[in-house]
Amino acid sequence: MKIKILTVGTRGDVQPFVALGKGLVNRGHTVTIVSGENFREFVERNGVGFEAVRIDYLELTQSDEGKKMLSGNPIEIIKNMKTLIFPMIERMLEDLWRASMDAEVLIYHPKAFGGYDIAEKLGIPVFLAHPIPLISPTKLFANPALPVSFKLGIFNRMSFKMNRILMGSFFKIINKWRQETLCLPKKRSFFTNDLKLNGKDIPVLYGCSPQIIPFDKNWGSNVSMEGFWFLEEEMDWEPSEKLLHFLNAGQPPIAISFSSMPLKDPEKIWAMLEEALRLTGQRGIFITGWSGMKGRESHSHILKVDSIPHSWLFPRTAGVIHHGGAGTTAAVLKSGKPMLICPFSADQPFWARIMQEHGTSATPLKEKDMSAEAFANRIQELVSNETMRKKAVELSRIIKEEKGIQHTISFLEDKVKKFMQL
Repeated sequence: MKIKILTVGTRGDVQPFVALGKGLVNRGHTVTIVSGENFREFVERNGVGFEAVRIDYLELTQSDEGKKMLSGNPIEIIKNMKTLIFPMIERMLEDLWRASMDAEVLIYHPKAFGGYDIAEKLGIPVFLAHPIPLISPTKLFANPALPVSFKLGIFNRMSFKMNRILMGSFFKIINKWRQETLCLPKKRSFFTNDLKLNGKDIPVLYGCSPQIIPFDKNWGSNVSMEGFWFLEEEMDWEPSEKLLHFLNAGQPPIAISFSSMPLKDPEKIWAMLEEALRLTGQRGIFITGWSGMKGRESHSHILKVDSIPHSWLFPRTAGVIHHGGAGTTAAVLKSGKPMLICPFSADQPFWARIMQEHGTSATPLKEKDMSAEAFANRIQELVSNETMRKKAVELSRIIKEEKGIQHTISFLEDKVKKFMQL
C-alpha cells in the first residue's frame, strides 16, 4: 500500500510517526511522511520517504511572536493569528494536498488539519493518529490537552469537545480551500463530527501504553492503543570521548532536558539547577536543545550537550528532569529511571499527573515555582526513594514487552482490508 502520514509540529509530533513509518516499511508498504522541511534529514535517515510542507512549528515557538503567544497573552494570540498563523495554515493545506494526491491510505495527526478533507476527496481509508489519547472521548480522564482533570466522568467526556472548539478559528480557511482546491461542496463547522467520514467512524491510532493510560472499553474495535511507538534511534550513533569520560568519572548523573520549551529565563534556571546539583552532591548532563539554556560547564560535575539519543543516555542516568513531552516521558519510562516533570503547556501537565500517580515521579515543578531548593529537594527524592526506583523498573519491564508498533500495523491492515471489501 502507498501510505501517506501527515504530521506537523515539534519533534514530539513527528518522531512517533517515524517509528510507525519504519514499521510499515518493514512490513512491505511504501510510506511517506509529510511534514516540515526541518525534519527531512531525520525522516530519510530512518528509511522513510519524505515530502515537505511549508510550516515550521519549532521556528515559530522560538520566535519572539511565538514566545508571546505561548505565554497565553490573548492580545498577542489575536494579533499574530491573522499575520502569522493563518498564512502558515493556508500554505500547509496546499502542500498537504499536493503531497497526498496519490495516497492509497492516509494517516493524519490532528494538527494536519487537511487530513480529513483529503481523505473525503480521495475516498480512501483514513486513520486519525496521535501519541496520546486526546481524540476519542472518554469518561476515564479529561482531555490530555487540558491542564486539569475532573472527578465526574461526564465532564471528562465533554472536555474532548475542546478539540472542535480549537478548530473553529480555522474553518473559514479550511472551507475556502475545500471549495476552491478540493471542489468539495459541503462546509465544515463546529457541528461537523470530524470523527466520522461519510457516516462511518474514522479508526484511531494511539501510540501509548494501556498500562500507563487506561483503555476505555467503550472505544471498542475502533481504537488501537497497544503500546508506545518507540524509535530505535540512531543506532550507529557514537558517544564522544568527552561524554564517555564524564560518565565513567563518577556516579550516574541526572539528565536534564526541556527540549524545545522556550524558558522565560534560561540562565536563571541553569543557575538553579547547578546549585541544586551542588547541594545534593549529584552530577548532571544538560541537554540544551532549543530551550535557550547556555550555561557554562563551570564544574567537573556538569556536562553540556546540544542533543543526544534518549534511548542511549537515559538508562545510564540516576534519573531525568524534563518538560513532560509524550516522547520524552515514554523514553524515561522505558529506561526504568525515576523522573521529575516540569510541565509548561499542552499535554505536559497530564503526563506530570499520570507519572506521579504511577509513583515514578517526584512532585511536579512548574516554572513559576522553580528554585534551587525546590530542585534540590526533588533531586534528593529521585536518588533516594527506593519505592520510586522499583516502580520505575517494574513499569519499564512491562513496557518493553509490549509490541505497540506491530499491533498497531496489524490493526491498520485489518481496517484497510475491511474497507476494501465494502
